[in-house]
Amino acid sequence: MSMSSNLEHSLVLGGQNGLYRVETERGTLSCRSATKIRKDGCKLMAGDRVTVEDNEDGTGFVRAVEPRVNSLVRPPVANVGLLVIVAAADHPKPLPFNIDKLTVIAEKEKIPVAIVVSKSELGDPEHLSEIYADTPYPVFRVSDYGSDGTAGLFEAMSGKTTVFCGASGVGKSTLLNKLFPFLNAEVGELSEKIARGKNTTRTTSLFRVAEQTYVADTPGFTMLETGMYCKIDKKELISLFPEMEPYAATCRYSHCTHLCEDGCGVVGAVAEGKIRKERHESFKRLYEELKAFDPYK
Repeated sequence: MSMSSNLEHSLVLGGQNGLYRVETERGTLSCRSATKIRKDGCKLMAGDRVTVEDNEDGTGFVRAVEPRVNSLVRPPVANVGLLVIVAAADHPKPLPFNIDKLTVIAEKEKIPVAIVVSKSELGDPEHLSEIYADTPYPVFRVSDYGSDGTAGLFEAMSGKTTVFCGASGVGKSTLLNKLFPFLNAEVGELSEKIARGKNTTRTTSLFRVAEQTYVADTPGFTMLETGMYCKIDKKELISLFPEMEPYAATCRYSHCTHLCEDGCGVVGAVAEGKIRKERHESFKRLYEELKAFDPYK
């Protein structure tokens, strides 16, 4: 029997019932994790970078897991390079507060964000574009007619693992099919294989769509687990609105809440039109929600 070899920088594509699909330079292996990893309480996720011992029969063992850059609980995925928030221009009407809740989670986890306005032929895509013009989040407009922002979005996704999220009915599946027509067949094939097993629950799977570029398939998933933001201290919330944080440094009071105080640099910037009112309204609403979770208020 030939000697096994370690394969560095392998990628977990997904897992089911303790068996993981791991992409290596030699192909995809079906792996179980080493006892030490399980005893350490580490549950592997799609997106984990691992070291694999190749048994040279299509199977292997995950021997080590590299530290995660970030991770999400729902959907369970690690090392996310881009979170794409999809919102329709209309039908359903976009709600900036729901988008901002997601951007706050992404900022907390240090995940870059892009916003896609789908169905731009049905409404005014400029409204959302204006709201996020002063943020680090690029906005791509997508339409079923004429030219759209799919080329720019694909470029933003290049070399990353991307998670798509958004409310039900905004057209995430349509967008993915437009970007990657071949993806639907691959997702369906994997779903069929998983369905053959017993007592299985669909989990996140990664699909390679270009060189070093992956899309997370998150079955039954529409929005991030927004309960994650409950772990945020209300005092740090201002730092999770990147376009507002610089103005917070000019506040008259060091313990300013940035809600309505006289001499608040953030409130002043909103009044002067330097910060979008919609974003500040989201900040105030989130602040009050986080305050409700604070036992000391």
